[in-house]
Amino acid sequence: MRRLVPVVLTFALTACTTTDADRIKSFERDVDQLRQTLHIPGMSAAIVKDQKVLRMRGFGYADLENRVPATPDTLYHVASVTKTFGSTLVLQLVEKGQVSLDEPIAPYTPSRYSGTITDRRVQIRHILSHTSAGTPGDQFAYNGNLYDAVTPVIEKKYGASFRDVITQRILDPLQMTESVPGHDVIDDPELARRYAPSLARFAKPYAYYGKGEIVYAAYPGKDIGAAAGLLSTVHDLAKYDIAIDRHVLLQPKTQELAWAPFVSNKGERLPYGLGWFTEVYRGEQLIWHTGNWGRGFSALYFKVPTRNVSMILLANSEALADGFHVPGEGETNPFACAFLRHFVLTADDPCKEASAAVMNKWLAARAVRYEPAITIDEATLASYVGEYGRDEKRTQKITREGTRLFIDIPKGDRSEMFASPKGDFFFKVTTDTRIQFIREGDTVTGLVFTFREGEEPIRATKIR
Repeated sequence: MRRLVPVVLTFALTACTTTDADRIKSFERDVDQLRQTLHIPGMSAAIVKDQKVLRMRGFGYADLENRVPATPDTLYHVASVTKTFGSTLVLQLVEKGQVSLDEPIAPYTPSRYSGTITDRRVQIRHILSHTSAGTPGDQFAYNGNLYDAVTPVIEKKYGASFRDVITQRILDPLQMTESVPGHDVIDDPELARRYAPSLARFAKPYAYYGKGEIVYAAYPGKDIGAAAGLLSTVHDLAKYDIAIDRHVLLQPKTQELAWAPFVSNKGERLPYGLGWFTEVYRGEQLIWHTGNWGRGFSALYFKVPTRNVSMILLANSEALADGFHVPGEGETNPFACAFLRHFVLTADDPCKEASAAVMNKWLAARAVRYEPAITIDEATLASYVGEYGRDEKRTQKITREGTRLFIDIPKGDRSEMFASPKGDFFFKVTTDTRIQFIREGDTVTGLVFTFREGEEPIRATKIR
């Protein structure tokens, strides 16, 4: 590990010039307007320039119901921004000669999410660049689950769990004291105590349903690996950004390799390097990564290396990064465009119109899928309450609070169910899953989970 002390000592808010102050004011105005247009409850932002924090602040609410403001120290899931950490840990092994990017990934698998990869043509570099599908190296096809195949590479070579490795190699040395290596630390009493101060500032997750309605979305999966799972703040990610640019984590040539577009077997420059999206827009190299659980949390980490400026945004809904870019066209994200217009390019850059079109298309799609809910009397709702078993090991509980009905999905949390005029129940978060209760006379005897067309329904019997 190189030059850690300077990163820690010089991490401070830098004084803004008049020009910077004007840019920040205009940027924050645009960002908050976008946040409100996209119905994002809370968001935190950091701008880093010349390896110093230019500005950090929060917008909206980390907890909408209790009106808890979002701040630079609000904790969020960063989702796939975790991939940049996974890539860094692998490339550190490459620098030490302990791993080759040309190695087959097969001997290291399975991982929890990638499964077993048997094709020995698939190399570590193919996983890091999302080029392992079909003929390895032929084309880019983003696959978060397959990326998890590098988790066992890291764990086997370092001889420790991914949680311990990311903590010992990155979080602790950079004094990223607000970050949490996986929400599942709460299942370990010692780790739960260590990370309790950060978890006390954990934002609540939401989703935008449509027509102005924001709903609670339940927390994502708790575990952590090379593909996702890190919890962090913009305060801490600014430290990470500074360390990257000071080459504390990787040598300059290695970082350049990570940011270089992967070249396909046909010689085509692809929109992804090794753990990072990469492109050239209007003569500027853009390096970035989004994070998106589909609901609950999203993230956008955007860098313009030649200008020494970076933007970090974290949000407690999916709407920061849900479908707002085409691979290779990061500027079509409206927040990225706002950053570029105010800190890199000109205020009237064409990305403004392009990103607005993408955003409006997304909002229109949410409006189209909007389904009205009906009210059901409490006695009928009470008849649905109980425990339902799919088999001896898998059960689901239906609970009620007044006229609201819930199911204990995901594990450790719950999701609200809404009655449809069609006779079944639906969810206002993004999913095709619906639930139909089964009656025999006046008695509820079971339920059926239905999914998208072509998928087999799942039945469960009411057991108590």
